Amino acid sequence: MLRLVTGRRAILAGSIKGQPAIFRLSLHPDETVAFAAEWRELTRAHAYMAKGAYRSVAPFALAADGQVMVLEQVEGTPFLDLLWSMEAAPRLALIPSAAAWLQHYTKPTAALTPVNRGPWRKWAEEALARQTHAPLLAIETRILQKMKKLSRLLRDHDEWRTAICHGDFHPNNLMVADDRLIGIDLGGSNRTPIYKDMARFLTHMARRGMVPSGQRRFGVDAVAYDAFVQAFDLTQTEATLHLPYLICYETLVRVEHPDMPSARIKHGVALAEALLKDLRQVV
Repeated sequence: MLRLVTGRRAILAGSIKGQPAIFRLSLHPDETVAFAAEWRELTRAHAYMAKGAYRSVAPFALAADGQVMVLEQVEGTPFLDLLWSMEAAPRLALIPSAAAWLQHYTKPTAALTPVNRGPWRKWAEEALARQTHAPLLAIETRILQKMKKLSRLLRDHDEWRTAICHGDFHPNNLMVADDRLIGIDLGGSNRTPIYKDMARFLTHMARRGMVPSGQRRFGVDAVAYDAFVQAFDLTQTEATLHLPYLICYETLVRVEHPDMPSARIKHGVALAEALLKDLRQVV
C-alpha cells in the first residue's frame, strides 16, 4: 500500500505479467468516472510518447468495470529532486529538457482558441482570500491588482494558444531515467492555455528557492523562463502578457498552509516581489 485516501481511492505497488506496476483502486463512483477520463488521456498521449526521449507513463489495464487502473511503475529520479543534487551549471543545462517534454506533449493538440481570461482572475482572487500569512497577503494583494490590469489588456486579444495540457506540471511529475523524461500523474489533463503548465512548473521551482541562474524574470528563474519561451517559440505578446498572466494565477492560487515553515514563506515573498517588479514594466 502506497497511499489510502479514505472513501476515494487506494494506491498500491505490485506487478502485472512480471512488470512492476502501480494499481489504483476506486473507492467511490466519482473516482471511477475520473479513472475513465484519465485512462483516455493516458492512452492518447502514450500513442506518440511510448518511445524516444520524451515519454508518458504507460497505461497497462483498466479493469473491474473501471474500478482498477494499472499503470507502469516508473523508475527514475523526480526532476526537482535531481536539480537539488546538482551544481548550478548542470541544473541550467537540464531545465530546457523539461520545456521540450511539455512542448512534445502539447504539440498534437495545440490550437488558437478564444481568450478566457475571466476564470483565472476569479480563481486567483478567491484563493487570495484564504491567504493567512501576512507578508504574502500584503504583496499578493498588489499582484492581484496587476493581474486585473493584465486582464484588461487581454480584452484586446481575441485568441491565445491552448492544448491538452498536463494540468499539474510541477517538476516532480517528471521522472528522469537515463536519457529519458517520463511524465506522470496526467489525471488533470484538459484543454487549457499552454502558459498555465509553464507557469505551474516555474513557480513551483521558485516557491522552493530553486533559482539556479540567480536571476529572475516575472518572479521565476530567468533562464528557466527563457527555456519555455524558446521551446514553444512564444511571441513577444505571449512572453510578456499571456505567460505572466498565468504566473500571476499560479502565484496566487497556491495558498501556503498556515503552518508552513518560515523559509518557504520567504521564498514565496521573494517570488512575489520579483514578479511585481517586472509587472510594473508591463502595466
